Order: sequence, then C-alpha cells, then structure tokens
Amino acid sequence: MSTIAVDYFLFVFAASLGVIQIAGSAGRLTGLLMFKPPLVAKAIGLGLVVGAFIWFFATGDRNLNDYEGGLDGNIQALVFFLAAVSGFVITLVASTIVNAGMKGGDTTPGEGLEALKQTNYGRALARSIRYWWKAWRTQTRSYFSG
Repeated sequence: MSTIAVDYFLFVFAASLGVIQIAGSAGRLTGLLMFKPPLVAKAIGLGLVVGAFIWFFATGDRNLNDYEGGLDGNIQALVFFLAAVSGFVITLVASTIVNAGMKGGDTTPGEGLEALKQTNYGRALARSIRYWWKAWRTQTRSYFSG
C-alpha cells in the first residue's frame, strides 16, 4: 500500500473520530462520548478534524494523479470506507469502556440512538439483543401466519 493511502486512512480515521464526537455532544448522546464533559468532547472533536486536515494537506503534495503516485478513485473509496468504519467501531468500543458506569434508565429496544442519552452503547446493544431474542416469535408471527 502506498504512503499516500496510509496517510489518507489516518486522515479520514482521525476526522471521523472528531465528527462523531462533535455530533454526539451536539445531540447530547453522552453514551457515545469518549470524553465526559460534552464541551471537552466537542473541542477535542473539532481539534481532531482541523488537525487531521492541516496535517494531511500540509505535509506533502496531495494533488497527484493516480498514475503519478496518487490514489485511484476505487482505492480511495475503499480506504475512506475502511477508515470511517474503523473510526466508528473504535468510538463505540472506547465510549463503552469510558462510560461503563452509565446504568441508564428504562430504555426500550425501539429507542435507537436516543438510548445513548442514558446508557452506553454496550448496554443498549445488550438490552436490544435480549429483547429481540425473547420476543422474535411474537414480533414475526403476523408475517408467517396465513
């Protein structure tokens, strides 16, 4: 893999971490934040986005054709996807560990992202899996009975 691909991966990874932290703090999803105070999470998220942008474009010539050492469009899309998914997964794992003390209230499986206002991702996922494991027959009965 070329150096520009690794740099691009790191750029998108850091920027996606920052964007998720900014969005989580703006939406008051405390279970998604890697830093407890929302203002700190927003500031660090903004720093990650701006810092990654400055680092990526200030450290070298990034305006390269794919035949001169740049990234082909397909490879760029793949690297972007992998970096964004990696940033999302790392955010979920880290925020679950950081917010392990969040017990949460009575969240229901249909709440979606709103559950992250009261609990962390790991607990919300575990509750949803338990619920759907117990209730899948009653939830799907209307689809299979003639």
